Amino acid sequence: MSGSRLTAALLLAGMAIFHTGVALAQPAGPEPEGRIPEWEIKHHIDRDWLRDTITHGLVDYWVKNSVAPNGFIQEDLNRQWKPWGTQKEATVNGQGRQLLSMTLIYDINGRKNKEYLSAMTRAADFLMKMRDPQYGGYYLRVGADGHVIEDQKTGFQSFALYSLAMMGYVTGDKKYTDAATEQFRLIRDKMSDAEFFGAGGSYARDFTRIARGAPPAAAAAGRGGNPPAAAGRGRGAGGGAAGGSGRGGGGFGGNASVHSVDLHMFEALLGLYEATKSPEVWKEIDKYMSGISRVFDYKVGYLPASYDADWKPVGSATANPGHFLFEWASELSRAVDLGADPKFIGLANRILDLAKTTYDPSIGGLGGFNAQGTPTAMLWWPQCEVVKASAMFAILHGRKDLWPYYHETLDFVKNNYFDTKDGGWFESFTPDGKPREEQGEKAFYKGSVDGPEWGSYHQTKLVYELWRITDPNYKPWPTHPAQ
Repeated sequence: MSGSRLTAALLLAGMAIFHTGVALAQPAGPEPEGRIPEWEIKHHIDRDWLRDTITHGLVDYWVKNSVAPNGFIQEDLNRQWKPWGTQKEATVNGQGRQLLSMTLIYDINGRKNKEYLSAMTRAADFLMKMRDPQYGGYYLRVGADGHVIEDQKTGFQSFALYSLAMMGYVTGDKKYTDAATEQFRLIRDKMSDAEFFGAGGSYARDFTRIARGAPPAAAAAGRGGNPPAAAGRGRGAGGGAAGGSGRGGGGFGGNASVHSVDLHMFEALLGLYEATKSPEVWKEIDKYMSGISRVFDYKVGYLPASYDADWKPVGSATANPGHFLFEWASELSRAVDLGADPKFIGLANRILDLAKTTYDPSIGGLGGFNAQGTPTAMLWWPQCEVVKASAMFAILHGRKDLWPYYHETLDFVKNNYFDTKDGGWFESFTPDGKPREEQGEKAFYKGSVDGPEWGSYHQTKLVYELWRITDPNYKPWPTHPAQ
């Protein structure tokens, strides 16, 4: 469908919502339709192209150029895949995400590539050395030789859990599965909030909780005397998603936020369950989903990210649609695949209905212009989440209305993020009509530790999920009985 046709379709849908006032106020709809037939999947999805493009056009470069002999992953990479700047640091977020990316691509390629296995093993072993031997959990940031730079324990603990779980899953090495299980129990016991696994926010090294929205000095208290990371490192301090940190402090609700839900913790739980089929893990998933049922905004149709002390939503429903709308819908679908109550597809469909209102059909993606109409950088990862969620729900849940979003956004990604000269992806695209060469040297960089963390996680997760659900032998796991 062309951009103009998609625009017309969206306008008609928006008019219907505006005039009826019904679409956003309805409860979850009827049971979703089943998976579409193979011929229809093949009409829309080229499995081999997805696998080969993500493998040889992206992750091969990371395997070859980023993993040091000791397993440290160098994320600050320029266009030619050489280190840029002087920052030689690993975060539990970046080390975990890049390890995860390699394991997912190793898996969909048959688990036979020895170069991948070697890089993965070194990277996983380096990550395990980032573990705090006294208090447990993984240090937030270490140097290339492993010395500790920041020892806080934040929501990024999820990527140690998820990557080690998948490392154990694809290699069969029990030491990684055991490390993931140990991490799961620590997060459950020390970092949870109400029903929500790992959603407690940020902690000092000894798991003393740091108040959400605390000033930098308070947050720095958890470093145990280590020098703080340089402010403004790379392209900006932090490394949270565009629109707010979301993971380490006050979240998207700012200082008013007292509680939150954590998508990546939920995602990591699903990964660990996929790897272990552990009833102990499913118990936490089931508890989390009960919490989702409790705090879901049934009037607007979304799962708020942040809450005040009384669990009332804080912040805008559409502040970060790539993460809190499209990505959450995908994870709810994955949970149902693993045996959760199918009613959550109804909630996910509500989320996607809201997500569609944030999409710009004139561009073919998320973002591009601020409230004043000024062109802004469109990061790579929200586009990946649109592509992933649209295809998942079109294939598994009867949402044929989402195929235009899949095709338009995938075309946008192909045309604006692929580096056809040196391989890999560019981080962003700005729709200002200027060539990329005029946006500065960093417009060509392939990776970054900070500002935001920039690697291959969202791209590989996109392909991994579509590869899984388009497998001719695909079957969801049996639904768990109600707890």
